[in-house]
Amino acid sequence: MALRTKAEGLLKELILLRSSKEDDAGPMVDRVTGILDGLGLGQKLYGSEDKSAIFARSGREGVVLSGHLDTVPIGNGWSKEQGEVVGGRMFGRGAADMKAGCAAILLAAEELAGTDVPFSVCLTLDEEISMDGAKAVAHAHELGDAPAVVVAEPSDFDIVVREKGLIQFAVRTTGTSAHASMPQLGDNAITKMLSMLRGLEEIQKTPENPVEELTICIDTIHGGTQMNVIPDSCEVEIDSRFPPDMTGDDVIGMVKEKLGGAEYEVEVLHMLEPVETDSSLPAVGTLREIVGGGSSIIGVPYATEMVMFKHDNSNLMVCGPGEPTQAHVVDESVEIDQVVRAVGVYAEYCRRMAGQG
Repeated sequence: MALRTKAEGLLKELILLRSSKEDDAGPMVDRVTGILDGLGLGQKLYGSEDKSAIFARSGREGVVLSGHLDTVPIGNGWSKEQGEVVGGRMFGRGAADMKAGCAAILLAAEELAGTDVPFSVCLTLDEEISMDGAKAVAHAHELGDAPAVVVAEPSDFDIVVREKGLIQFAVRTTGTSAHASMPQLGDNAITKMLSMLRGLEEIQKTPENPVEELTICIDTIHGGTQMNVIPDSCEVEIDSRFPPDMTGDDVIGMVKEKLGGAEYEVEVLHMLEPVETDSSLPAVGTLREIVGGGSSIIGVPYATEMVMFKHDNSNLMVCGPGEPTQAHVVDESVEIDQVVRAVGVYAEYCRRMAGQG
């Protein structure tokens, strides 16, 4: 079967196996482990049942090809069917982020299986919510002997060596409920919150260079119980991405300074460190040679599972099929030819890093 036909078929199959946090991960795990079993690869499952990571190894000291099989929910407003192909592009949730990369990894594994080229495959089911699966693989030191780890997130074949840190936190205010006709008897928690949030306006501004500068976004707000009741609680959730010269504590300190002296509570919900790979490493140079001169070595403002691997391996990169701007959007899509290209890139990189290219 021609590689392009295989790539199209496998990508559509993965897209149709829904894998958001709302879906049962079992069918996806069964299908992928079945593929790996068919290739004769020894594998282990790490993490919890609903946040698992599939790790398969062929030989020792080979490149790790890493991806996540989960997606954000499909959402509404699509003009294309899941798995539909138009003009050489396949549409569907996860098409770019990142079932295209996972399909390419599995097809590269098929090409390499049975040879003496060592490689490993790491596919997770919870990247969009917690990254616990990737963390469990790293804690088991499965990556320590690898000459490189390539995360197949969509990068349009640019090579990502730098990611900003992430901190997500909640800010809560409290008040006293009362009948809305007698507001003097209550203490409005929403009014308190709105007054405080004005202090964040300066650091919420869109930066000129979001890859390098701090970003802060207020993304959810909840408060009140009914139209005629003074609200006694209010909560906002805030997402911040920070450069390597800052820490999560720096962000919280800056936010508290801007919020002023009002009474409130801050709870950190999720935090990821920044990560940066030395772009002069041979592992980076070799991948760029294979991808070709059109690729750039870049940093990005978002986080991938690369950050979970940083304490177990220092040769970390993101490079994959699809445009990053397709992630999480309505009518998400990827060029099928990019999946085919990625298969060749990953297989050749494994060979070259094993000294066989």
